[in-house]
Amino acid sequence: MKKEEINYDFLNEYFPEITEEPFFDPEEEKEYFFRFVDMLCILAVFQNEEAPEDAIDRIGSMLPPDSLISALEPHKRTAFPKWSDIRSIFMKLAIKSGESDDMPLSALMNSGELSPLEFLAVLFSYAASENMKYGQIYSILMGIRDRTTFPSAGFISDMGRFFMTDNEYSINSICNRDSFFNLLLVANKDEIYDAERTIHLKPSVLRFLRGQGAELGDLGLIASYVEAPSAAFICHEKELKELEYVYATMQALETQGVIELSGEPGSGKRFLVSLTAQKNLENMLSVDLRKLFALSPEMQHRLCEEIVLHSAIGNAVIYLYGVEEKGETMAATIRTVAALQKKIAVLFIGTDRPLSDKVGESFAGSLFRLTIPETDSAAQQSLWEEALSRNNAELSEDVSLQEVVSKYTMNPGRIFEAVTNTVAVSEAKDEGFIIEKLALEEQIRRICSTQFGENAVRLKSAFTWDDLVVEPESREYLKMACDRIIYKSKVNEEFGFGKKLPYGRGVSIVLYGPPGTGKTMAAQVLSNELGLDMYRIDLSQISSKYIGETEKNLGSVFDAAKNSNAILFFDEADSLFAKRTEVTSSNDKHANAETAYLLQKIEEYSGVSILATNNMANFDAAFKRRMTYMIPIGIPDEATRCDLWKKSFPKEAPLDESVDFSILSKAVELSGSNIKSSAIAAAYRAAAKGRKITMEDIAEAVDMECRKIGRMGAKNEILQAVVMSNAEEEQ
Repeated sequence: MKKEEINYDFLNEYFPEITEEPFFDPEEEKEYFFRFVDMLCILAVFQNEEAPEDAIDRIGSMLPPDSLISALEPHKRTAFPKWSDIRSIFMKLAIKSGESDDMPLSALMNSGELSPLEFLAVLFSYAASENMKYGQIYSILMGIRDRTTFPSAGFISDMGRFFMTDNEYSINSICNRDSFFNLLLVANKDEIYDAERTIHLKPSVLRFLRGQGAELGDLGLIASYVEAPSAAFICHEKELKELEYVYATMQALETQGVIELSGEPGSGKRFLVSLTAQKNLENMLSVDLRKLFALSPEMQHRLCEEIVLHSAIGNAVIYLYGVEEKGETMAATIRTVAALQKKIAVLFIGTDRPLSDKVGESFAGSLFRLTIPETDSAAQQSLWEEALSRNNAELSEDVSLQEVVSKYTMNPGRIFEAVTNTVAVSEAKDEGFIIEKLALEEQIRRICSTQFGENAVRLKSAFTWDDLVVEPESREYLKMACDRIIYKSKVNEEFGFGKKLPYGRGVSIVLYGPPGTGKTMAAQVLSNELGLDMYRIDLSQISSKYIGETEKNLGSVFDAAKNSNAILFFDEADSLFAKRTEVTSSNDKHANAETAYLLQKIEEYSGVSILATNNMANFDAAFKRRMTYMIPIGIPDEATRCDLWKKSFPKEAPLDESVDFSILSKAVELSGSNIKSSAIAAAYRAAAKGRKITMEDIAEAVDMECRKIGRMGAKNEILQAVVMSNAEEEQ
């Protein structure tokens, strides 16, 4: 049969009427595109049977022996007669695809990453994955009758000739190992990049085409999709607008580069990127580089290819975090970013601190740096309110949100974590969850806990104001310091004083007085009352004879303390703080530098710093002026000593009627620590004798305590006072 006698009217049955209206849903989209595959396949079958002289123009088609001879004979090549009709159908399918990301085939078709022939290859391979009939048809058309198969590159080129221009159906476009299209295919183990190359789509590509793009497969080991939550309050709006502007500009100018966001963990870097992606109608894929680098090089390479795929066909911006600038990790980061930048125009990178210029210079294109600042008190309060609202929770009546903000400096991530974790251990009510004070403080402490190493020890305390016996003036000062911490947010934000404070708005307290007077207990009472962990830092252990070593040790303490909301208790502070007025040697200058460094760190620290010293004379006026409170904890007066004696004996202790605390408080001046030691020693003496605790037991213990601290014994004086008291009573 001559070609002009061939009737192609059957083509009208495939698309009798095709409009330019967008596809209604993915199922309709799939139906139309698979119908297009059916039409091309039936054309190939029809051509093989009816027009073998044209079949040689289709590289992969099967030819019977007689047709093969006929096809090899000299003949004039002619265009497929229905070329324009088929092309018109294809173009209308492209128009129906529109720009909707909800239609996977359409999104891939309009991604700009694939040529028409590459898209056709994806379409044919996808059809074979969804329906076995296509594999059977392909095997027949390619002359492989004994099995079903995926299409070859040559076969796809063959199909393209029905409606593509000479440039469009060139087989070179689907045989380039460095092309984006090659990333869509299962690894080519035999290194075949010619007409025999099998077009077999990766599972991740199939998931996307099936509407399962959020399912990451192995990529889920290191990455996850992040959806920006609807937020009534957005922290760092200024930084968000700047980020959105830069990203939009880079896209508009088709500029390649990296956008680096630096800030402490939980500061909201990922959240800002997710909002930027949302505004641009894009998804966001968050990738943990630390987890990536823990895998084998082969796995790293494969997952990087998956990241590129999700960026293109998943319409996702890529956010890399967990970037650490050290040794092999830095080299791996540079290598990974370079590999991704070959296929992705703009990358987002999140770091705890800005990357060095050396790393930044290794990136292709432009580098934009954005630092996320600390969250102020007003923003923190709004974040607490939003976190409570999202979790359908409210604070119990004994919890003041303003007090929480004053005591705990927390970034957005930690605030939401604290509320979510507390809700998980709270009792549900009809109206939602009620968050109790102790439960919330416990979660905040857990979240903010830190590791100081050997430089600090945590001091646990259950002491309250009732346990602390000090002079009334000292107690009043301590309560003032406590109020300064509790009402910090109100004074700084509502009263506006925060604008006048250049540093971290922390509170520094010096407790001074002789040994054993209760300085450590006073610090522990503050810790317990405020609900803040306290760590004791022994400056005598931190100080070093080597120049710069003391500053290094102090720096590590404050670095660990940042965001911990911990009270830093510097014991034996006078070991470092000596008078700084006289400088007679290089050692004096070195000591002054150490002191100045500690003062600088205390002023920068946003939390509470407490320094305890036995000798206030070692501190100069300049130092005292820079402290928030100077609180004396001295030797207690007679009335205070009497209270201390009473509190030193538990109510269960068997006291003899002879015990008179007023006599003890008058007879000898002792510190609270000495009194407590004497009480314990007297109790052991009485227990050994098998009787109640007598005045003689206490007198013996006091006598021993006095000698221990280098003073004259007081036993005889106490016993004589007892005798005189008894005599007066008899009279």
